[in-house]
Amino acid sequence: MTQKITRRRALKMIFASVAAAALSPAFHARARYPTAQTSAREDARADDTNLWVWMGRAIHNLTFYEEPSTRSKWMATVYRDQSFAITREVRAPYSAHNDRWYETPLGYVHSAWVLPVRVYPPQPTIGDVGAWGFWGEVIQPWTEAYLEPSTGAHKVYRFYGGNVYHVVESFVDAASTGWYKIFDEFPMQDPPYQWVLARDVRRIPRAEMSPIHPFVGEKRIEVDLNKQRLYCYEGTRLVYTTLVASGIGVQQVQVEREDENGEIIVETVNVDLGTPIGDMAALLKQPSRHMTNRPMKPEDPWPAVEMFDLPGIPWNCFFDTIGTAIHGAYWHNDFGVKRSHGCLNVSCEAARWIYRWTYPIGGYEDDFVAGSFSVGTPIKIFEEA
Repeated sequence: MTQKITRRRALKMIFASVAAAALSPAFHARARYPTAQTSAREDARADDTNLWVWMGRAIHNLTFYEEPSTRSKWMATVYRDQSFAITREVRAPYSAHNDRWYETPLGYVHSAWVLPVRVYPPQPTIGDVGAWGFWGEVIQPWTEAYLEPSTGAHKVYRFYGGNVYHVVESFVDAASTGWYKIFDEFPMQDPPYQWVLARDVRRIPRAEMSPIHPFVGEKRIEVDLNKQRLYCYEGTRLVYTTLVASGIGVQQVQVEREDENGEIIVETVNVDLGTPIGDMAALLKQPSRHMTNRPMKPEDPWPAVEMFDLPGIPWNCFFDTIGTAIHGAYWHNDFGVKRSHGCLNVSCEAARWIYRWTYPIGGYEDDFVAGSFSVGTPIKIFEEA
């Protein structure tokens, strides 16, 4: 049974949000930064840097209600990339596939366009990142990525909470502000790196990337596209399941081309954005992947569908040779319905579990882990008529 946001309940949630604010620099002016440094080879971290709270980031503009219903009283509006505390989840009717709402100090908001983020306190700068570096995840609702280690430098991207990156270098500027150099594996990115504030990136401990049930045989994944659900089995035992957002299927789009007379004509063509069906396997795994359909070369044509450019996609399990994968999504939180360009979107939390559970098994210091049909966990994707 849900509750209205009464004055007494609002005060309780405001108290919770104050606790969240203590952990989240999103509530504070970014004027001073910690100068403490440590080593990348130290897995043990101070307890106060491992505390975290759930915060919500508005993926699009959001409306908050007195009750978990669009028919109830309007309470507030939050705009894209603004953040707020999440106090709990509730279930109430909304769409046929998604009945999850979040309770917040501002009211109730439907989950589809809210990215839940584990927000940690500002992290100490790791001065010695080692020869290879380390895996880091963004632990604020967002942080800017710059061309150089300076807030006055050109902003290349905005990185979002839950993004995963390979940190390859550390730098402390004259103001004692810590910075991390992030490797960008996209082949046409020049230069192939960005700089982010070290305080906003948490080193992922090895334990959080260690394999789950590594010695269990007969692992397999089944994906029912009708139900938009993924199942992980060990033999006949179901060990994990989660909703997915699969490919939207064939779409009609308009494209321009030049005819033999040099005239520009517009044609309607079919573009298949469906998830492939059949017997697959985990062929390649990457903790982080920059996915984009923007042109690789200046002479390449623009994509027929909406362009996307998404760095730091976390916990990728590719299951075919054209780049289709199971991976975390940070641009929506609406699973159980077809909405991707062919990949199987899952929550970042679910993607991490699947990444750790599937074969092949790799080491911590691997930008990618190669598999095959004989080694990778079998993946069966089907859609019954």
